Amino acid sequence: MLNILRVKSVPFTFLLAACAFSGVASGESNYSSMQNKSNAASSAAGLKGAAAVVAAGPKTPATKTITSFSQALRCMDELFLQYGKKGIVITSAGIPDETGKARVGSKEMLITALSKMTLKSRAFDFIDFHRADDDLGLLFGTKGNAQAMLPDYYIRGSVTQMDDNAVRTNKGAGLALPFLDLGVSKDEAYDVISMDMSVGESATRRILPETSTSNTMILTKGGKSGEAGGKVAKMGLSFNLDISKTEGVGAASRTLIELGLIETLGKFTRVPYWRCLDADSTNPAMMAQAQEWFETAKEKDLVLFIQRKLAGMNRYAGALNGVMNEALKNAIAEYQAAAGLIADGRVNFDLYYSMIDDIQNQLAALPVTQQTNPVPAYTPATSAQNNVPFNVRVDTDKGSQPVYKIGDVLNMNVYATSAGSVYCYYEDAGKNTARIFPNQFLANPRIIPNSVIRLPSGGFKIRFDKAGTERVACLGSDLEVVVPSVLVGSRDLVPLPVKSLDEVVSQFRAVNPSLVVGEVEMTVR
Repeated sequence: MLNILRVKSVPFTFLLAACAFSGVASGESNYSSMQNKSNAASSAAGLKGAAAVVAAGPKTPATKTITSFSQALRCMDELFLQYGKKGIVITSAGIPDETGKARVGSKEMLITALSKMTLKSRAFDFIDFHRADDDLGLLFGTKGNAQAMLPDYYIRGSVTQMDDNAVRTNKGAGLALPFLDLGVSKDEAYDVISMDMSVGESATRRILPETSTSNTMILTKGGKSGEAGGKVAKMGLSFNLDISKTEGVGAASRTLIELGLIETLGKFTRVPYWRCLDADSTNPAMMAQAQEWFETAKEKDLVLFIQRKLAGMNRYAGALNGVMNEALKNAIAEYQAAAGLIADGRVNFDLYYSMIDDIQNQLAALPVTQQTNPVPAYTPATSAQNNVPFNVRVDTDKGSQPVYKIGDVLNMNVYATSAGSVYCYYEDAGKNTARIFPNQFLANPRIIPNSVIRLPSGGFKIRFDKAGTERVACLGSDLEVVVPSVLVGSRDLVPLPVKSLDEVVSQFRAVNPSLVVGEVEMTVR
């Protein structure tokens, strides 16, 4: 059974993880009150001239926690919304202090920062875990795990360095006279605190190396009582923090957690997070980060990103399929000329960086309206391939007739004998059907000969939570697959307005005479 964002009205649940986060907004304030109740005061009320007992009030007014990165957290929320990041299921045990010198509530600081980053976008779903022996753990145990969402990713890190008085300077001068000694001095001490952070996959426990960050703050303690400050150097920029001596470590920890989350989750989702740190687009560190993304991305994903970006600017009206075409080349050249780039119509790093740094124009949504008259999308490379009829095969990690237990996770492989396009749909035990490929994580329906598409992959999982029979059907053709008009514009991973998977197959067959269907049926006990 499948479910999206655990909405009760939705009869099944997809466990979304990568590109998709909902969180509960949380403010933070420090509040104190004190009340004094005295029976003696009550008994003395009838005595003439008895003095009233006045309860002691709070000496410090309530304050709102605002840090150097409060605005940057709101900026990240806008970026996630702009780039369509939503429903990424994540958790964390907090940021432990390995030095034993910075004891703070790091998990709550992390949750607060995440909440500020997801007010509008709902980019991340943070799942809370507790020990079985505390109050919340007992509550969770009593409620059971039937409705619990399991995180696909987790944030880990630690305070890796805390050096007290790493550097101390002293300046002084004196005057000695036979009858008087005068002197003046100024002390300055510097503490160093470092924090490392990264994202890992829950299923494999593999740390994603591209998400790792490390930040160091220098705390300056002046000679005057109560004077202190902090500085974080990043990308050639300095972020300053005014704090008091007594709050130094706690405030520094919160600042490093917020900065670490901005950088780590920005890398994880591949959004231009440097815009939220007021870094210029020509900053060498940010250009190096974008260059790494460009070099590691698949060609189809790059082309699809360019297509969606240009479509969002109303510069391109063609198919959003990750395949280069003449209309796209012309649109690229026009954009390059307008942006002051070399107008050669090619996908290169300068084009990619210019577009990823552009946060004014949204990505066009997927899917889009298909062409009315389908044309052959792929031409076989050799005559030998012409003799191989197109076919689609689907199997699972438990074979072609799998039996699963409630709580198991589905893993499938989709194969094709020759080049073509494939659309895959999932039906749960209640006949609720949704498209699982292509999706927001794997947007290109193309499949090449002798390759394997692993599903689910990218950022969601299918976990069985109800006994019954469930099915997956992959619909393919060596021509471009035309999506039925009633399904055009429907979102992936969302229940479709159909009665069953069979109805979807029938609708595709009606507009695709050469359609081939590969199907697998799963029994859940």
